[in-house]
Amino acid sequence: MSTKREERRRAELAERRARRRGERVPQSRRLPLLPLSLGAVALAVVGLIGFAILSAPPAVAEIDSPTVMAPADLTDGMALGPAAAPLTIEIWSDYQCPACGALVRQIEPLLVDQYIRPGQVRLVYRDFAFLGQESIDAAVGARCAARSGLFWQFHDYLFANQEGENRGAFNQPRLEAMALAIGLDLSSFRACQDDPTVAQAVAAERSAGQAVPVNSTPTLVVGDEPIVGVPAWDDLKATTERKLAQVAGSAPEG
Repeated sequence: MSTKREERRRAELAERRARRRGERVPQSRRLPLLPLSLGAVALAVVGLIGFAILSAPPAVAEIDSPTVMAPADLTDGMALGPAAAPLTIEIWSDYQCPACGALVRQIEPLLVDQYIRPGQVRLVYRDFAFLGQESIDAAVGARCAARSGLFWQFHDYLFANQEGENRGAFNQPRLEAMALAIGLDLSSFRACQDDPTVAQAVAAERSAGQAVPVNSTPTLVVGDEPIVGVPAWDDLKATTERKLAQVAGSAPEG
């Protein structure tokens, strides 16, 4: 038996004898363990706090929910209504345009109830993003939502959260909050935003609109007849009825 082992054995025997006699056991050799234990606890607490911070979900920007939503059962990409509808109405729009927001809230629900749901009209949204970078970012976000079949839901959230032109209404945190609100996967949404072909499609559609020509938003094209601005419902209804009659009159008799 080595000298060190013999010393440890004698110390243990002496400690046991002291305990049996009720004597106080010297604690000097145990003191270093106390700071070590406190340090270990402190490190554990810091580690838990760090883990909680890293694993916490990112802060979500506050956004408003739409008061009017396009009917999900009528959505078809960036269109509402059947492809076989006899009349198509295009809406050239910018998500930052307040008049476009008024059109969405006041006119689109009437079109849906009276013409789109009965199958007479197909409504097609067209990007005319010309009011600045946030208009482009919003249009890109909507097209990314369209990849998951949720274009109109994102469209409705955008128009419900207008706050003037290029003032942060469509900054990245708010666009991501809208994506989460409609159930999009955030990683896929971000990857789509980074896809340059999406922004190119937005720019290409604006160029196509200039050839119509579209000079302001909203501009509706009912069949082949443009209407600039937000029309009175009675006027739009009269134009729609006239165009439907023309289509019906030109259809070959069965």
